[in-house]
Parts: sequence; structure tokens; C-alpha cells
Amino acid sequence: MSVSEFDQIAAEVGRDVVARAAPQELPLYRSMSIAYLQSPSAIPSKSVSKDEMLGFGVAEAITYLTPVALPVLSAVLKFLADELKSYIRDQHLVGDALKRLFNRNGPPAPGGAPNVALSREQLEKIRKLAFENACALKLKSDQASLLADSIVGTLVASA
Repeated sequence: MSVSEFDQIAAEVGRDVVARAAPQELPLYRSMSIAYLQSPSAIPSKSVSKDEMLGFGVAEAITYLTPVALPVLSAVLKFLADELKSYIRDQHLVGDALKRLFNRNGPPAPGGAPNVALSREQLEKIRKLAFENACALKLKSDQASLLADSIVGTLVASA
């Protein structure tokens, strides 16, 4: 399966989301995002016990957030792209606009996408979409909530 533009942008902006939700995963982020881009449809089960990591038996399991964060972000980006299409005349700039929504501090591309402000209603829809997608990917409710809040928080902080 080829990598969609949404998957690519998810991998680019996902680092900030993971930094908010699970900073302990940042050392693994690059390898996990590369694995995701190689096979976006395969959501790996990243539940590993602490003892298993040390070569012992099974104990408390660790569930990595990154493998779920990337497809959830991709779904959020698809939703945002649909929302942005009504604001942006040049459809080639939608990808740039998506990146700008997550990183307002970066320099604007020459002749690039305009800044777009998200409404409170849109942010609520994004949070709900992210939460539901994370739960559908078997993330526990508290982790799904943390991920959804981190995605919205990243959007709000970059506004």
C-alpha cells in the first residue's frame, strides 16, 4: 500500500503530539513512524511487558501510543482537509495548510496556504474523532482520551 499524503503529514506532525502525550516514547518515535510509513494499514500490537524487554517472564504490559497516534492523526488530517477545502481555493495548498495548523511557528511557504483558524465546534469534532478512532484501534479509554486531548492541544497551542 502506498503512503498517502495524510500518512506522511501524520508522521511529520505526530512527533509534537507524542511529545505531549507520551514523551517517554520520543526516542522510539523515528523508528515507529518509519515502520508506519512502510505499512500504514498494519497497526502493530506494541504491548510489551517490562520483564519481556529485559528477557524475563511476563509482568506489567506497556502499550505504546505512537503506533496508534499516527493512524488517528491521519484520520484527523482527512477530516481537516475536508473542512479546509471550503476555505482554500487552490486545492494543492491543502497539505501546506494542514501542516501550518499544527505548526504556526514555522515559516510560511512562499505563495503558500493561508492561516486558518479552527472553531470550537471543529476542535470538539476533532477530539471526538480522535478518541473514537483510538478506541477502535484498541487503545484504553484513558490513553485514547490523552491522545485526543494532545492532538487538540497541539492544534490550539499552534494557533
